[in-house]
Parts: sequence; C-alpha cells; structure tokens
Amino acid sequence: MRRFAFDRIDDIPGILSKCADAGIGTLAIDGGDGTAGLVFSGLLNDSPYKTLPALALLPSGKTNMTAQAWSLNGNRQTALDHLIHKHKDGSLDGNIHSRAIITLDDGEATPSRHGAFFGGADVVEGILYCRRAVYPLGLPNVISHSAAVFILLWRALVAGQNTDALSVRFDGSDIGEEGRFFVVLVTTMDRMLLGVQPAPVNGKGPLHYISLRAGPGPVLSTIPSLVRRRISPSQARTVQRTNSVTLKSSGQYTLDGELYTMRPDQPLTLSSHQNMRFIRW
Repeated sequence: MRRFAFDRIDDIPGILSKCADAGIGTLAIDGGDGTAGLVFSGLLNDSPYKTLPALALLPSGKTNMTAQAWSLNGNRQTALDHLIHKHKDGSLDGNIHSRAIITLDDGEATPSRHGAFFGGADVVEGILYCRRAVYPLGLPNVISHSAAVFILLWRALVAGQNTDALSVRFDGSDIGEEGRFFVVLVTTMDRMLLGVQPAPVNGKGPLHYISLRAGPGPVLSTIPSLVRRRISPSQARTVQRTNSVTLKSSGQYTLDGELYTMRPDQPLTLSSHQNMRFIRW
C-alpha cells in the first residue's frame, strides 16, 4: 500500500501519474465530494491509466454524497481497515460496480469537468451558508446539512429569493424550461444528500434532472416529498431522465461542492459518456 498526500489541486495529475506508473489498480480517495470530483477529472482528462482503476471513496469530507451513494460510508477508519483486509485476501473484485459520471463543458478551451452532482440556484447559497456558519460549529455532518436545508427553506418561504433567471434545454432540442428556480440539480446518483432519491416518471438517459420553481407555493408543496425522501414530478417540479442538459444563466453553480460562475453568453452542457468503477459493500 502506498500513500500520496497533496496540498494543491494542481498536485492531483502528478499523483495519479505516479499511481499509474506504479501499477496501482485500486485508489482509495480520502476526502469529500470535491476531492472525489477532482480525481475523476484528473483520471478522465489526463488519461494516466490505460484501464481506469477501481475507486474506493472514504467518507472523510464535510459532504460525502458520492461515497454514500456509490462507495463506502460509516466510519472512515473502519472503512479503510475493511478495504485493506479485502485487498489482502483478494476479494475486492466482487465488490466493484460501475456508475456513470457527469461531463460538464462550459465552451471554454479548458478541459471538461467531471463529477456526480451539479447544483444551481439556491443550492449554492446552501453550500456557502454551511461553509460560513455551520461547519465552524463542528457539528456532525447530518446535523449540519439538515440545518442548511432548513435555512434554505426558511429563506424561500420568508425572505424570498434573488436567483438569476435560468434557461434549460434537454438533449440538444428546443424542449426545456426557463424562469427562476429555487433549486436546479443534475446528477447520476440515485440517492442524494440526506438520502433523498429522485423519482422520475419519464425520459431516458443516465442523468437525473430536478428543478423546483422559486416561490413559497412550490417550496411548501415539496416539503412532504423531502420528508418521504423521494422527489417526483409535479406542477412546480420537473424530475426526469435525460442524456444531456444545456443551461444558460449568469449565476454560480457547483459541481461536487466546488463553486464556479456561469457566463451569460456561454451555456453549460452536462452529459455522460464515461463510467467509472467503485468499490462498495
């Protein structure tokens, strides 16, 4: 077993190249969603491996949606010990499964970004609130995230929203929606934060698209679905599967917890053409 640590994002490609050169076929990622997404991008953009390695995501960050949905959860040290034990006895292969990865293109010359979860509108406010006011308290993650969701709902019901207008199109067609939204999500996961599951009834493709219109009415109507942890379509919500999503706005967005800004003259395109292998039991 070899351990590599990094202090800067720019260190990741070099570390992945060292892993590939050493013939390491299983990578354990010790971090949260943001770290996992950066490793996905490093593996897919730079192609240090001829055959992609299996990934074990340890629940070590402030947000561990990807690890909980696709890989390891619970106690970080226990998960690592179990991983090492299975590696030594040669039983890891039976715990590997494949999942689709989001590719995000912003029209720039920079490489595509890759991840598992895209969020826009007030999702960004939730992330900023957690970083600014909740995480410094040192509370367990589930309490921190529940508090952030509560604050977002309160803001939607009482304080109102100032999110930018958003235009959305599906599968490169003219079919879509536009307006102001409380949240806009695109994910390839079947289970998101706090165990909430998308429940689309139409569409095909690896991407789940979820949107909720801004305003007290749509938000109030969605609270029972959040309690049941299943988000299905309604008059105020769009929940569907699709092959690609094109978005145009000027607000901020997140990909696996990392924050970026949309250019109003340059749409974002999210699709999925790559699968990665994850270890889970």
